[in-house]
Amino acid sequence: MNTRRIDQLWLFGGLALTVLLVVGGYLLVIKPQYAARDTVQNDTADVVLQLAKEQKKLNELKEQLKNIDEYQTTLATAQKALPYGKTTNQIPEFLKQLQSLGAKYKINVSGYAASAPQPLKDTPSVSALPITLNIDGKIEPITRFLKHLQNEQPRAVLIQSARYGASLGGEEWSLSLSLSAFITSTQTKTVSS
Repeated sequence: MNTRRIDQLWLFGGLALTVLLVVGGYLLVIKPQYAARDTVQNDTADVVLQLAKEQKKLNELKEQLKNIDEYQTTLATAQKALPYGKTTNQIPEFLKQLQSLGAKYKINVSGYAASAPQPLKDTPSVSALPITLNIDGKIEPITRFLKHLQNEQPRAVLIQSARYGASLGGEEWSLSLSLSAFITSTQTKTVSS
């Protein structure tokens, strides 16, 4: 009976060792592989979702690219209205434009005075350049000049105040304007319209 007990002991010991090897193999080899597979599947699903989002963005950008000429025209207009300026603030060029505009309307634009740029509180990348102008001429050309200045010329300006006076004969008028031209400290790539 002693031999039978030893055989049973070896049998149960072998079974316990087999169960221990199967459980240990599962926990040490197979389960980590399942976890790695699940991680790879989750990562793949995330990448597929991100790819779909990026593909949608790409399609939207391709649609917008069809309007690139319109965007470049809008940018060129905006750059003329709000030029980049650090050194001259493009005031000499602007004052020459005002003189040419005055000549076009047959009025005398003179007496320029420009002050240092003043940063705007709400938009720190934009500065206002205070300018004063003296304009002499007939009332109708001065009115057309002002309309052109506010509505048609490309540079963004805001008339702050105006003082006028007439000559003794009433034919010639004198107008003193205080206006602000604007510049930006944000440089963008220059495009031509």
